[in-house]
Amino acid sequence: MAPVAPSPPAWRRPLLVAAAAVGVGAVLLGLQLARFGMDLTAPFQVGSTYGLDERFAERGVRVRVFPGTGYDGQWFLGLAYDPLLLDDPARGFDLPRYRAGRPLLPAAGWLLAAGGSARIPLATLLAAGPLALALGAAAGARLLGGAGRQGWLGLALCAVPGVAVGVAFGTAEPLGLALVLVGLVLAREHRALPAGLAFAGAGLAKETYLVFALAAGVAAVTGGGGLRRRLGEAAAVIVPGALALALWSAWVLARVPASGGDAEAAGAVSPPLVGWVGTVGAMAAGRWSPDLPVGPLALVAMLGSLGLAVAGVVAGARRRGLLGWTALVLGVYGLCLSAGLLAHFASSMRALAPTVLATGLVLAAGRPPAPGLGSRAGGAAVT
Repeated sequence: MAPVAPSPPAWRRPLLVAAAAVGVGAVLLGLQLARFGMDLTAPFQVGSTYGLDERFAERGVRVRVFPGTGYDGQWFLGLAYDPLLLDDPARGFDLPRYRAGRPLLPAAGWLLAAGGSARIPLATLLAAGPLALALGAAAGARLLGGAGRQGWLGLALCAVPGVAVGVAFGTAEPLGLALVLVGLVLAREHRALPAGLAFAGAGLAKETYLVFALAAGVAAVTGGGGLRRRLGEAAAVIVPGALALALWSAWVLARVPASGGDAEAAGAVSPPLVGWVGTVGAMAAGRWSPDLPVGPLALVAMLGSLGLAVAGVVAGARRRGLLGWTALVLGVYGLCLSAGLLAHFASSMRALAPTVLATGLVLAAGRPPAPGLGSRAGGAAVT
């Protein structure tokens, strides 16, 4: 009988997927930089309206300034120079407390730059882009590999429109969703506390991503095993993120003065489908146009995301377990975006990124694998 060749190390495929994701992220970031003459501050789109460039000038930092309000990356860049909010870094922000409530990407940029001001723009772009894609794609490869699927499907994270926007404009979606995927892997393997810490990181990148922790907690409670174990696992998954966000929010309240515009963020949600009805009507009447030069692809991405939100609700209602609950909860979330948010293509793609990811995962995983095909880590397959 011929000897059986040893199996390749379990880490090899995710590592290769991560390397490929770095390449994809580098291309996306390189194209954006080439568009702006290789100016490392340009992708953050610092606008002239709020005088944030003057705040940068006080720190001895030169940034490229665009007419108008700019885009959300400018707030992350501003916070990266003072992620602990020790020197009123949110002065000049449109929604100071709201923006300061998302500290993880600025902190990652500051750490990668080792606090060096000149290196912070590049370090923040790397944290948001290629490095985050590498982490997320590797985690996605492990997650889908546990469902008996090809690990290379982890690269699909790079194709989520909102993630691509985040890479190009230096926003938090790539890093936040990468940590979400890490959390899902750990939750699938019943490593509840590490999963909770990963979800906590995702929530500090973007507070809405704590919804993934909630879905994982519901999956834990409705799973198998004794009630005490299930409740303990759910608490370990949910509590770290809720506690971390509560503590950081208290710090923000203490360090950042209140602003009349802070409540505006609540306008991003509406009752289910209300915002979509108005947006699809505007599309049909020719009154909707994208704020990025992507042409007809904008309509395809918008309507495709709506379809994936509906598919997530349907698939999640039919399939319980970790990925099923995640798709159901995030599908409902995607259907609740307001018309005001959906009027802006780039921002709506970023808001819909977790919905697209959650539905993509449950559809890619397909039916739960037969016994023996799932991940041996933690003794459970992806469900």
